[in-house]
Amino acid sequence: MERILDNLLSNTIAEHKDSGEYKHIKQRLDHIDETLTTTLTADEKVFVEESLFEVGLIAEHEAKVVYRQGLKDGVWLLKNMGLVA
Repeated sequence: MERILDNLLSNTIAEHKDSGEYKHIKQRLDHIDETLTTTLTADEKVFVEESLFEVGLIAEHEAKVVYRQGLKDGVWLLKNMGLVA
């Protein structure tokens, strides 16, 4: 089951990366990266990159938890509506 959920999440992320919304977000992230590269000292940049990496890991974990809960809630709803056994 874990593998199926991971595949569904991977497919969803891949589809999102093809969207205009993602392209806009990516442009913004690239701009932020460029700004950080040109305005921070090497030590400051390392600190910021490490901090953002940690924040990203936390966000990724939270996204997986929310995605899985959404699937469980959807199944629960369909069962309670009598649409699935």
